[in-house]
Amino acid sequence: MKSTILILFLVCFLVVLLVNYTSALHNLFNEIDVNRDGKVSLDEFTHDMEKNAFDNLDKNKDGFITPIEWSGVDLIEEKEKAQEVFQAIDKKANKRITYPDFTNYADKYSNIEEAFMILDKNKDGSLSPDEVTLRPLFRLFTIRY
Repeated sequence: MKSTILILFLVCFLVVLLVNYTSALHNLFNEIDVNRDGKVSLDEFTHDMEKNAFDNLDKNKDGFITPIEWSGVDLIEEKEKAQEVFQAIDKKANKRITYPDFTNYADKYSNIEEAFMILDKNKDGSLSPDEVTLRPLFRLFTIRY
């Protein structure tokens, strides 16, 4: 009797997990699919990745990435290059990276397009709901220098 109850509990638990996971994926897709056409374009994907990356870096949510916030990033393997990259992004040399500064640099030197191509399993140039199974990990968004 106890084993039957335990099995029933585990089955119910797994169903709840699956429903929550499916709901989270649906919400993620809808968040990225800005124009609501049922597919995610490279532009939508790029904007989402850049916005998500910037928001993760801007720890105090003041709209700027400071050298202190940047120093905590595991974005660049060689730490000595991190300061060079910060300075390259900070065109005004005011020790603050704005969202436009960040996206201008990321558009030129990131591998967002490669991440998009990896997710685009059927190679049709857009992501369908079944191809958006996760927001690529932050490491996929790598600044090249």
